[in-house]
Amino acid sequence: MADILNQDEVDLLLNAVASGGFGSDAGGESGIFEHRNDLTVYDFRRPERVSKEQLKGLQSLFEAFARELNIVLPPFLRSVVRIDLNSIDQLTYDEFILSVSRPTSLAVVDMTPLEGNAVIEMSPNIVFPIVDRVLGGKGLSPSKFRELTEIEDRILNRLVEMMLNCLRRSWEQLVEFQLSVITQESDPLIIQIVAGSEMVILVGYQIHMGEVSGSMNMCIPLVVLNPILDQISQQTHFKRSMTPAVAQRTRARIERTVRQVSLPVDAVLGKAQLPVSELMQLQVGDVLTLDTDVNAAIPIQVGGHTCFYGKTGRRRDQSAVQITHLVKESE
Repeated sequence: MADILNQDEVDLLLNAVASGGFGSDAGGESGIFEHRNDLTVYDFRRPERVSKEQLKGLQSLFEAFARELNIVLPPFLRSVVRIDLNSIDQLTYDEFILSVSRPTSLAVVDMTPLEGNAVIEMSPNIVFPIVDRVLGGKGLSPSKFRELTEIEDRILNRLVEMMLNCLRRSWEQLVEFQLSVITQESDPLIIQIVAGSEMVILVGYQIHMGEVSGSMNMCIPLVVLNPILDQISQQTHFKRSMTPAVAQRTRARIERTVRQVSLPVDAVLGKAQLPVSELMQLQVGDVLTLDTDVNAAIPIQVGGHTCFYGKTGRRRDQSAVQITHLVKESE
């Protein structure tokens, strides 16, 4: 049986380590760990369990998720929407919960066939403009945040379901998810999907919609991802090429989405410039002279760009414009 050190020997050993005299014997083992550039400090309180290769694979998958969202969300919100991947971090679940503001919007997601749940958190800075936009508003944010009403909660549930469909498509070459929303909450302290000391992967996104923006975080416990981490790391060395069938379906989906986008079409009758003094004296019945000839073709703009020229007229009881010629790229 190995000898057990007494207290005096333990104190002597600790003093030797503190003074740098440990290992100075003739055995030649002194400085065995000195001058080693490949060694790094390891914090056992916050173990890093995901390798760099696995992080690269996760980054590729979550970037694909962001691209899917950039395709799906603009038609749904009828606005210019951009989702950017900001960060992928490893931290404990307690650290994630303490970093979330209250109130906020959290959705607990069942990650079947993987065992366990994940959390999608969206800040009020973007949640309320999204709800306002879906209800026909301009996508503005309120002056003071509050908890969502039942109707607003259902609208957000529909949005999360769309996000889960995007997540399925972006991960379909790795795992066939059967994702579903378990519950939605506004208080992060209510949700406890794993122990507070468990490590999680926190994926941070920034959602831009018009002039407003807000954060979206996806928290996935490491124990949920463990069964597929090896497959994820292999993707950094070998990425499957998209099959012709998948490429055709993707192309068709993008084409359908683009065809549903609405663009403003304006027929510009003419323009006029007046000094401020005349503008202040304008009254009902005054006539403004425009800078276009009455028989000249007028420009027809699509999204602010002149694409056609035409002449004005009437169709049934409505004013109309007949296109006379197209604008070539060289014009």
